[in-house]
Amino acid sequence: MSELEYFQGQWECSGKFTRSGASIEAHLQFESILDGKFVLFRHDDKPPHSYHAWAEWGWDEAGKQFVSSVQDSAGGLRLFHATGWDGDRLQWEGGTPGQTGTQRFLFEKVPAGQFRVSYSYQKDGAWVSVDSSTCTHSEVEKR
Repeated sequence: MSELEYFQGQWECSGKFTRSGASIEAHLQFESILDGKFVLFRHDDKPPHSYHAWAEWGWDEAGKQFVSSVQDSAGGLRLFHATGWDGDRLQWEGGTPGQTGTQRFLFEKVPAGQFRVSYSYQKDGAWVSVDSSTCTHSEVEKR
C-alpha cells in the first residue's frame, strides 16, 4: 500500500470534458483506512456538476494486483484493477460487474504536488476520452 501514499490528503482538481470542452472542478480526498489495508478515495464534483463517488483501493495478494470498488451518486458500482506504477503512471482498468475492461482511469504524476487523472471508455475496440483534470495537493506540504 506504500505505492499509494502519494495520494494521501486533500486535492483540488480542474480540467475539461474532452468532447464539449466544458470546464470541470472537483475536490478529492484520500485517506488510509482499515489499519492501512485500504485507501478510501472520495470524489466530489463542484457545482454546476453534481457527480460524487467513493472508492476503496486495496491490494489483492492472491491476484498480485491493486483492486478498487467504486460506488457513485448515480447508483453505479464498478470494479477496477491496476498492476501498480509504471514510471509516473498508475492505470486502473475495469467497469461494471460482468463488463470489466471497458473503462479506464489513468493517474499520472506531474510536477511538485500534482497529478493528472483522465477517464476513458472503450467503444468499438477504441478508447474514447471523456475528461481529464489536473489535481493540486491542497496542503502546504509537497509530495
